[in-house]
Amino acid sequence: MRSVFYPKLINGPFGDPALYVRHAHHREALLFDCGDLHRLSPGCRSRISAVFISHAHIDHLIGFDSLLRGFLYSDHTLYLYGPPGIISRITHRLAGYTWNLFDDLAFTLVVREWGERSCQEVRFEAARAFAPEPLGEFDCSGGILHRSPHYRVRALPLAHGDITSLAFSLEESLHIAIHKDALEREGFLPGPWLTRFKDLLRQGVDRQTRLEVPLAKGGVLHVSLAQLHHTVAHTERGMKVVYVTDASPSEANIRAITALAAQAHLLVIEAVFAHADLERAIKRNHLTARLAGEIAREAEVGKLRVFHHSPRYLHDEKLLLNEAMAAFSNVKNPGKT
Repeated sequence: MRSVFYPKLINGPFGDPALYVRHAHHREALLFDCGDLHRLSPGCRSRISAVFISHAHIDHLIGFDSLLRGFLYSDHTLYLYGPPGIISRITHRLAGYTWNLFDDLAFTLVVREWGERSCQEVRFEAARAFAPEPLGEFDCSGGILHRSPHYRVRALPLAHGDITSLAFSLEESLHIAIHKDALEREGFLPGPWLTRFKDLLRQGVDRQTRLEVPLAKGGVLHVSLAQLHHTVAHTERGMKVVYVTDASPSEANIRAITALAAQAHLLVIEAVFAHADLERAIKRNHLTARLAGEIAREAEVGKLRVFHHSPRYLHDEKLLLNEAMAAFSNVKNPGKT
């Protein structure tokens, strides 16, 4: 399967949590947690359509102000999702600045707050000095916070001490693979029409709908979606990326994470402490590297990426990675043959 999502840990395994995920076929990206964003270029920032905050500890939200500043003079609508209390926190962050010269701006921030019983939505417009405008409840049934024709994002509440930290699953709605040899055989010229074709398939439009297809020899041909699907493409289960951080190492959390990450193509999960320091991990309400690897193995994920390492292990930067990968592959000494 060719990747549709291109994830990048902006600050590496030891820096502030911030996972940037670029969509391959659309000028769009998602951001999971909003730690320090100085390493993210303005061009990459401009692609972000939605931000997903696990919880409001400073290392997960410190980059919000710089992200906001980058969008101020755009006509963008940015969506921000987070756990209980996120609306109040963003309201206070916005109220900390003076907005008297921004009444001609078009930028809008929409904050959506996950809750056990209901999900609330508030709009903040730059032209109104970011005064909060409650919009009431929004549908987050099944834990689904965000939807587009191409993907959806599901949230899972986890215990992080006495607060809720959200884990997220980014799921492609349907993976559509194009066969280049079939395009050549049919004489079809690759181009933007392929993205349009995929979008129409995902939207479930009538399969007899015809699409204008450019030909390699010149001219165009109007071909039905059904025929294109049959001749140049196939569909399969969509790509799935799961993001987990700041979770107490409890049995309940581990079971919930394992279920969320089941069959994921990529699991990005915290590995804060070595398992030898399990007592400290329990006290600080974080996962160990071994637990992260065991979760990945039990969930049968395709790839594992660990992050959010404690700086106490900077003397041996590979220690936590090696421990997690050993548990993931179920071997004691992954570096030896």
